[in-house]
Amino acid sequence: MYNPFKKKAKTETEAPIVNKDIGPDEAKLILNSINDLRSRLSQAVGGGYDFADTLHNIFLDFGYPESLTFSNFWNMYRRFGIAKTVIEYPPDVTWMRPPVVESENDQFIKEFGLLVEQISLWSRMHAIDKRQRVGTYAGMFMRVRDNKSPEQPIDSKLNGVGSIMQIMPLYEGQLKVIETHSDPKEDNYNLPKMYEYNESGTGSRNSANSNTFKIHPDRIVIVSEDADNGGIYGTSSLEAPYNSLMDLRKILGGGGEGFYKNSAQNIVFELKDAASAAGNKELLSQFNENYDEFSRNRHRRSIWTPGLEAKALESNLINPKDFFFNSLYDVAASSKIPATIIIGQQTGRLASSEDSRSFLSSINSRRDIFGTESTKAMIDWCIKHGILPSALYELVWEDLLALSKKEQLENADQMATINDKLFKSGQEVAFKSEEIRETAGFEEIEDIEPGDEDIEEDLDE
Repeated sequence: MYNPFKKKAKTETEAPIVNKDIGPDEAKLILNSINDLRSRLSQAVGGGYDFADTLHNIFLDFGYPESLTFSNFWNMYRRFGIAKTVIEYPPDVTWMRPPVVESENDQFIKEFGLLVEQISLWSRMHAIDKRQRVGTYAGMFMRVRDNKSPEQPIDSKLNGVGSIMQIMPLYEGQLKVIETHSDPKEDNYNLPKMYEYNESGTGSRNSANSNTFKIHPDRIVIVSEDADNGGIYGTSSLEAPYNSLMDLRKILGGGGEGFYKNSAQNIVFELKDAASAAGNKELLSQFNENYDEFSRNRHRRSIWTPGLEAKALESNLINPKDFFFNSLYDVAASSKIPATIIIGQQTGRLASSEDSRSFLSSINSRRDIFGTESTKAMIDWCIKHGILPSALYELVWEDLLALSKKEQLENADQMATINDKLFKSGQEVAFKSEEIRETAGFEEIEDIEPGDEDIEEDLDE
């Protein structure tokens, strides 16, 4: 009778024979080659090891993951300060001064102002910007009053700003694509056909709620900075610097652990006085227990060690500064954020000023391209579905490199000083008064001919 609990004799596992002419050894080689190919393909898609080093697998040697998922990015972002800065600093600067929406349609401007106030639009745009940098995309769930379930499309015009209940920025881990348009003849080819929302998914702040439901793409606005191929999938901002971020964690963690262990002053005891030790055999036999109790009791200040000499084990910790900055510079290069900005280091006024201006210049470009595209995607969605009236509009961003009032006055003062020196030396001045006023940020004064004052007063009356 067959006994399912009977232990089977151990037999050596043999590779399946795929052909009578192929033996077990050849079959093993074929299977290994297939598995290796599968591994390479999955890593190529997920940004894994490139196998450039034919003698070593450096990812394996250094402890780097072969492929990265949203969970990797999320945990790095939530638990490591430098990764958090890489994710949040560009959005923080991008949205600290939201764009001004201009239009000749007064009704549109009025309704848009109400929308901004009702749903905290700029705060939500800031939030979804951070979320899309963690994963390969993020989605804004547009909750509207249309008496339909989320998996149904929006097939009729909504009734103005009052129709929108809430907009929810979601991480990639909360919003999964479960069906895609696969027909190349379709207009929406390769775009999502249906999403699934998981309230307890990675990135959720309400893990106690496990509600899951489908959402139609009509109710989602996708935001993805690096999705430059017409799809929704971009690249996580943590993918390129991930290995160096791991190295930084090792250096910081190793340094802290090393200091902790070194400061604990581990003690070793060396037998010096054999006679004293021989006379206290009973005490020595219990010495380990007594010493453990002494270590735990913080009120005791001394312990008797008959025939033993105590020595503290100490080690000199290597200064990790060079290793730390090597990894930090790679993080800065891959994230396009200067190292002085990532850690707030002020090595010199000139260097930090140049780094800041270079970074602000890149943020200006980011605003004009990505910031404008993502904001227009939101506004156009609202126009399409009747939240806002149809209108032509444009976004105007404030120049982050614009001089402050103090800097403008300092430049105007330097121009006036140059003029004064040239005048005293008998030369023509270099700058006109209008140029100096413009540099200082003041409007040009119009020249008024004698007698024109009375004419202007009559016109005003």
